[in-house]
Amino acid sequence: MARSAQPAKKPKSAPKPPEVQDLQPVALGRASDEELMRRTQSGDKQAFSLLYERYSSSVLSYLYRMLGSVEDVEAIGQEVFLRAFRFAPTYRYPQKFSTWLFTITRNLAINNARRRKRSPVKNATELNLEGIEMSGDARQVALRATDDLEKQEQIAKVLDALDDLPEDQKEVIVLGVFQDLSYAQMEEITGTKAVTLRSRMFHGLKKLAKMIGG
Repeated sequence: MARSAQPAKKPKSAPKPPEVQDLQPVALGRASDEELMRRTQSGDKQAFSLLYERYSSSVLSYLYRMLGSVEDVEAIGQEVFLRAFRFAPTYRYPQKFSTWLFTITRNLAINNARRRKRSPVKNATELNLEGIEMSGDARQVALRATDDLEKQEQIAKVLDALDDLPEDQKEVIVLGVFQDLSYAQMEEITGTKAVTLRSRMFHGLKKLAKMIGG
């Protein structure tokens, strides 16, 4: 007796990769940095534009403090985001986006400093200078930061003193104080153990306090 024909089974559709499947239809403006980076990896240029808007100021501020040259900073700042977009596939979710971006920024700053054979300059510490343009000499930065003459003097003093710190101590102050990065993030960015970074921060701030009479 002939067997009855079995209905053909529909082929199963291939599952989407987890990183694409997990993306939720959330408004871009409310998406986290890490979610925006995942969208960038899937070809969403608007998502990367939002990341640029969120981080361009802090990247430029970091570069001003480390290099001090307006021409260098503007060129390197553009290169940071060009590389971030070009190498977006190398980002691994859920790695913190800011850590990944500042690793690129730091490497470019170091390469520039080596080519120019000069130490990174223009740093500052616990004074409130967030969002202040750091180009120019210490007095110009102080004038942009506040109208208070006493605070201007203090800011200029700190900026001048930081130029005399060893490069490794300046770097940890810039990353830890100004960019508000954790020691875990700084360890990932610099490749230096957290215990060493803590020591550099302690000795750097201690020297700084002595130099400015604190």
